[in-house]
Amino acid sequence: MYRGALLAMGLCAPLPVAAQAAPAQRNDDVARLTRLVERQQAQIERLEARLAAVEGGSPQAVAAAPPQIAGQAPQAARSPAPVGQSLPSDAHPPSLDARLARIEKAQKDGVHVDWSKGTPEFTSADGRFSFRPRGRILVDAATTTGSALPTRNIIATTARSLRLGFEGSIGPHLSYLLEGDFADNDPAIKSAYLAWTTRFLGQQAEFALGNRLNDRGLDGSSGTISVPFLERNFVGQGIIPVRGFFGLGAAARVYGDGWHVGVQVSGDDISNPGTQSDGLTLAGRAHWNPVKTADWLVHLGIWGFHEQIAADATRPTRSIAVGGFFNDNLRIMPGTFTGAKSGDGYGFELGTFHKSLWAYGEYGRRRIENRAGAATDQSAWAVQAGWFLTGETPPYLTRGGVWSRPKVLRPFTSGGRGAIELATRYEELDYSDNPTAGRGTALTLGINWYLNNFVRLQLNAIDWTLANPTQLGGATDHGQTLIGRVQVAF
Repeated sequence: MYRGALLAMGLCAPLPVAAQAAPAQRNDDVARLTRLVERQQAQIERLEARLAAVEGGSPQAVAAAPPQIAGQAPQAARSPAPVGQSLPSDAHPPSLDARLARIEKAQKDGVHVDWSKGTPEFTSADGRFSFRPRGRILVDAATTTGSALPTRNIIATTARSLRLGFEGSIGPHLSYLLEGDFADNDPAIKSAYLAWTTRFLGQQAEFALGNRLNDRGLDGSSGTISVPFLERNFVGQGIIPVRGFFGLGAAARVYGDGWHVGVQVSGDDISNPGTQSDGLTLAGRAHWNPVKTADWLVHLGIWGFHEQIAADATRPTRSIAVGGFFNDNLRIMPGTFTGAKSGDGYGFELGTFHKSLWAYGEYGRRRIENRAGAATDQSAWAVQAGWFLTGETPPYLTRGGVWSRPKVLRPFTSGGRGAIELATRYEELDYSDNPTAGRGTALTLGINWYLNNFVRLQLNAIDWTLANPTQLGGATDHGQTLIGRVQVAF
């Protein structure tokens, strides 16, 4: 339209003069008009390209600033126009420059919303600010049979975890996370920290202050919603500092291409009553992927910690659930060890991933000393493997060497079949170096059905063996547990 109008003007306007001009003059006029038309055409094409880029990249912005069309009645204003700014006339639609400027301003002031993680993640148009609510719902139903102790043979349900929180970022470097959790009949604060991401020695680095999940083993460093089974393995659960999975303090991690190194200095758990001085734990972990191709991945890891145990610590060792948290009668007992002063732990990780298959093993050991000079040793190991029948790749992250959640190829909620994973695990935990503590083993067969990227149904069948000195006269007990879970994690 613009091109035709300009060409018509250029050809018609000079006709009277051109009729009397010399042929050379006429040629000069035509050439000058041709150059003018070409310049205007180039300017229009540039404006059209800008408009197409804006309209194509932000339909919301176009909707927010619709063009005025000649002959169309203007829409009623929703609010008074700013002083000194007139409303556009329906007889004179705004120029292309004015329209483009209005659309660009609407796009700049807009907010992007992403629902891919299950809850809305709000991001400013310039990407400098983000905010997302997050949480999880884990509900279990289970039964235990075969135990020689009738109190262990129960059928029950439990809310394994009900968690709610939020995360976000401020600028390109600062992020934050806060979560509260209700689990095993106990409310608690879990993640609560600030993190600063930057470059360090040419690599990406993250420095955090607050309460953060510790970096300790493949299962121990991963969230409950990400590990392949309903619970972390015995290494992740049992070879652990007194402060538990989280510690209030400072952490630093450096990430490279297929490796990372992390250290953490922390005091007691964030819910510590504050009547005594905190303990102090120094922990570190490193992982490396020496093989990383399109089809193969190898994982190597090592970790360790040293702890000075607080004087008011009454439970230096945790009791470990063998058949799920719904059954408190079915646990490997920690025994008594009074006056615990310090502890040291370490572990090793080895895993391999090939297309839809995965397998790995972990070993961990811990030694605790008390103020009287006595010591006790604890050890655990686990081997496990799995296979995605529906073709998904195992949800392992080379950045940090941890479990995540799979990217479901054909979500059930979109008409597909979801992702189906079969898994098996054998594990052993031995506290029995302490005469009052127990030991146990468990063989688990599991199936996971991921309806989409944030909803999972799980079923674990566990064949367990347990020996606690204070139960059945120290004799071995054996039984089975069948436990199912509905998980929604967003």
